[in-house]
Amino acid sequence: MKSPQIGPFPGLAAYLEGKRGLITRRWLRAVRSDPAIEPAGRLTTGQLVDHLPSLYEEICSVLRTEQMTLARLYSDARKHGRDRWMRGYQLDELFRELDQFQRCVQRATREFFANTPALRSAQAAAHQLIEDLFSATILTAIRQMIDEQDRRISATIEERDRALAAQQKSEERLRMAASAAGLGIFEWNVPTRVGIWENKRMYEITGQPESRGPLSCKAFVRELCHPDDAQALIMHYTETMQHGGDFHSVFRILRIYDRAPRVVEMHGRFRSEPDGSIRSFIGTLTDITRRTVAEESLRETNRRKDAFLATLAHELRNPLAPIRNAAQILRQVRTDMPPEVEWARVTVERQCAHLTRLIDDLMDVSRISCGKIRLQREVFDFRAAVQGAVEINLPIANEHRDRINVNIPGEPVLVNGDRTRLTQVVSNLLDNAIKYSDEDTEITIDATVHDDQVQIVVSDKGIGIPASQLDRMFEAYVQLASPDGRWRSGLGIGLSVVQNLVDMHGGSVAAASDGLGSGSRFTVTLPIARAPAIGTTDPTEPAGQQTRRLRVLVVDDNRDAAESLAMILHDHEVQCAFDGEAALTVAQEFHADVVILDIGLPGISGYELARRLRALPRTANAVLIALSGFGAPEDLARSREAGCEQHFVKPVNPETLIDFLRDSAARRDL
Repeated sequence: MKSPQIGPFPGLAAYLEGKRGLITRRWLRAVRSDPAIEPAGRLTTGQLVDHLPSLYEEICSVLRTEQMTLARLYSDARKHGRDRWMRGYQLDELFRELDQFQRCVQRATREFFANTPALRSAQAAAHQLIEDLFSATILTAIRQMIDEQDRRISATIEERDRALAAQQKSEERLRMAASAAGLGIFEWNVPTRVGIWENKRMYEITGQPESRGPLSCKAFVRELCHPDDAQALIMHYTETMQHGGDFHSVFRILRIYDRAPRVVEMHGRFRSEPDGSIRSFIGTLTDITRRTVAEESLRETNRRKDAFLATLAHELRNPLAPIRNAAQILRQVRTDMPPEVEWARVTVERQCAHLTRLIDDLMDVSRISCGKIRLQREVFDFRAAVQGAVEINLPIANEHRDRINVNIPGEPVLVNGDRTRLTQVVSNLLDNAIKYSDEDTEITIDATVHDDQVQIVVSDKGIGIPASQLDRMFEAYVQLASPDGRWRSGLGIGLSVVQNLVDMHGGSVAAASDGLGSGSRFTVTLPIARAPAIGTTDPTEPAGQQTRRLRVLVVDDNRDAAESLAMILHDHEVQCAFDGEAALTVAQEFHADVVILDIGLPGISGYELARRLRALPRTANAVLIALSGFGAPEDLARSREAGCEQHFVKPVNPETLIDFLRDSAARRDL
């Protein structure tokens, strides 16, 4: 069925085009006086007027068309409705706007036919055509709005579905990651105290039957927590809820179905409502029992290793003591020894010192790794540490015919540190330089002060260091591969000890070299102390005069060690005892001023012997000196607790022991 044909009305079209301005003004007044239409927030007056030309053109085009149909009207009416609706107009606003515009156009149409009586017979048809055009515009706008709304709803649904799918994938990845990591995920609702367990791992960790459901916070503590850990867990939980932040706790539980003890780790955070009230606690729970057992096993292995190293050091130091004592005795009793005997004596002393340093370094690595080294800080002249290090290494340097050049400031260089440990730092660097240099060469120590730091550079002309190995020079048990194929003695721990000791003093150490065959430079930087040195003396200051003869009791189950030490102390009256019981008897009869006792005695230990000697009237005020192969900080502390005034580690330097006896005699007026 064909659509009915209407028109044409060219005269009316021309009239309306001529009256466009008048029609527009009437329409604007009508629109702005209608309270149901609020276009001001969307379009200005000028913008409203700008959107009318296309509609005028449609009206005039329809009036001029000889075969206008309703289908054509619907096709040509789309643009105005779409433009208005896309700018935020509601359907009722669009209808009212077009209705006002239609009224203005129909009014102008009536005015046209009033002035042209000859055409009045077609007036009704013209009015109908205009009305059909506006109806088509409104209907088209409605369809477009519905289509656009459907499109936007579909797009929103698709976006929601995509977001939901992404969320589901993210949650699945989280569940997979939690499962792989062995994490139990849970939530405790704080107001209702209800528990929600997000995965099965929570039931596996706690042993709670799934049929009984999750535990609330209160039930978790009551039924699961180890009694010794429950109170601390509650306190930490409450503090975190009050003050905010992340919650972390490691505690023990007793698994529900078999009451097996397990160690668990809990992480979590509280969630708050917009008003600030606490909503819930969301957390994870991990069974770390195996890790805890492994860590404890590792600690036990470390303890056994430390005990083994301490015993090894003790067993090595014990025979070193009489060997070193024997060399000292040779020097005391013979001043005109044949060259061969003198060479043997010097060699024994030098090798004893070398072996002692190796043992000390080995023990230091173990102590450093366990954090057991404690610095005995004092403000002293660092030049004394340099001189002490040179004296330690001079015998081996002389053997190699090496020359040690020392360039240090003429004024004191004060540092706040452990004198013995800093001497060890420089000594280890010197020992390393000698070891990796050819014989008959020069080794230089340069000490300079820059602002608030002292810098010590130990340089040599030895084999050098490849650039690829510079970063590993301070790793424990790492030794430089020698390009000449020669084996270098040592354990590869001296530089590691240097770095750790320097770090403990707040300094730094670095290695540098221009490559193989170009020597090496080790630079230590330490902070300067501004306070004056207390109790420091010139290391070259001569010793005081010998005091009167002392009654000295030497107690050691190693006869060679005891008797050789007695021979060294020949300027005093010395007696020996080889076990604790004998020492108690001799001490009473001998009335000893000084007792030098080994710690590792059979029967009565050295610690117990010291306590008993302190309890005896005749030895209550005696100077007690511990002499042992054990030299860890805890060993020294136990000696002090037992009543010993000093603890020397075997093999002790005889001159050090003699000086201590002299100072003790002067201090105690023995």
